[in-house]
Amino acid sequence: MISAKKSIVVMTAYLVIYIIFINTGLLFLLVPFLYIVSPFVIVWMVASILKDTKAKYPELKEKEEWGYADKLKDELGFF
Repeated sequence: MISAKKSIVVMTAYLVIYIIFINTGLLFLLVPFLYIVSPFVIVWMVASILKDTKAKYPELKEKEEWGYADKLKDELGFF
């Protein structure tokens, strides 16, 4: 499976190419195909992000229902 970062780069390149084709008129016959395929590419990107297990996140402690992986509970300032 491709990593989350690579799938985001691929999707961004796909959308940039799509926009370039629309605005310049290059390969205008390819634009409808890219439009039809784009939802499947987006679903693929989302699935690859959700399935990416390379990043290790801390497990929640007892009686914690949710948490942020990038912030400590003391830094949030609300609790």
